[in-house]
Amino acid sequence: MALVWLESWLRKKKMEAAFAGRESLTPVEFYERFFRAQGVPQEVVLGVRKVLEEQLEVNLSRLAASDDFSKNINFFFDLASMVDVEIVCALEEEFSIVITHEEAGNAHTTQDIVELVSRKIQMRT
Repeated sequence: MALVWLESWLRKKKMEAAFAGRESLTPVEFYERFFRAQGVPQEVVLGVRKVLEEQLEVNLSRLAASDDFSKNINFFFDLASMVDVEIVCALEEEFSIVITHEEAGNAHTTQDIVELVSRKIQMRT
C-alpha cells in the first residue's frame, strides 16, 4: 500500500514539474489551440486525449502537442512499464485501426500520436 501511495505521489510531483505554469484546457480548447489549423478532425484529437487520460489515469488538461513521452513526460512510462502497449491497444480499439510496433516506436509527442491516428483513419477510408 505504501508503494502505491509513493508511486502516485511521485507521478503527481513529476506532472506538476512538467506542466508548471500551463493553463488548463478543455478538450475542445486543446483541439483549437494545437490541431484545428492543421486540419486534423476534432474527433481524432479528442479521442486521442481521452485514451491517453484513461490509460495514464491522469487529467491531461495541461498537455501540449509538443509534449514528448520519450523526454519531458517520460515519467509516465517509468511508473507503469506496460502503459505504452496499453495505449497502443486502446487507440487501435477506439479508432478501429492497426498500429505497427515501428509506428508506435516513432510516435514520441502528442502531435506524433494524433497525426499517426489521423493518417491511419484516412488510409482506412
